[in-house]
Amino acid sequence: MPVDRCICHNISFRQIKEIAEEKGYHDIQELQAEKISSTNCKLCQPYVKEMLRTGKTSFRPGVDLKLT
Repeated sequence: MPVDRCICHNISFRQIKEIAEEKGYHDIQELQAEKISSTNCKLCQPYVKEMLRTGKTSFRPGVDLKLT
């Protein structure tokens, strides 16, 4: 099952990417400050960082992103 959303905020990475592009956000702290994602459990944080870096909005855990 792909990882494609922040479950705490019930928002997809695609939606987060659109908001980030619209507002000119380039790092996760900007999204957190606006309470858009990555503020509760923070399990999505490494994926959101990678999404901001690469533009990719869906990930296969252990394949597309190695969490260490």
